[in-house]
Amino acid sequence: MVRREPHRLDDSAYPAYSMGAAAGALGVTPAFLRAIEQAGLFDAHRSGGGHRRYSRDDLERADRARALVDDGMRLDAAVRIVSLEYQLAAANTMIETLRHRLARQEPRSG
Repeated sequence: MVRREPHRLDDSAYPAYSMGAAAGALGVTPAFLRAIEQAGLFDAHRSGGGHRRYSRDDLERADRARALVDDGMRLDAAVRIVSLEYQLAAANTMIETLRHRLARQEPRSG
């Protein structure tokens, strides 16, 4: 069996999407992507020529912010909510990891 090396496109953090492709995929304008970046949702990656590039992770955050804005939320509030949601998810992941490590280290009572 031939083992395939992981491809960069398999990496959700790889900046594979141009601004036009990202905006088209999300159904937003490039101005929206620039606005959420300016509001601090993420820092777009830059190509060698200085063009913005987006990862799948960036697109997921942008899509969540778009949904909140579509529901009537202000852009700055939507960005803050999405940022906090991602921070909470990361914290919960860390808690679960630490629980598993602790459970492996605790002596078993019999």
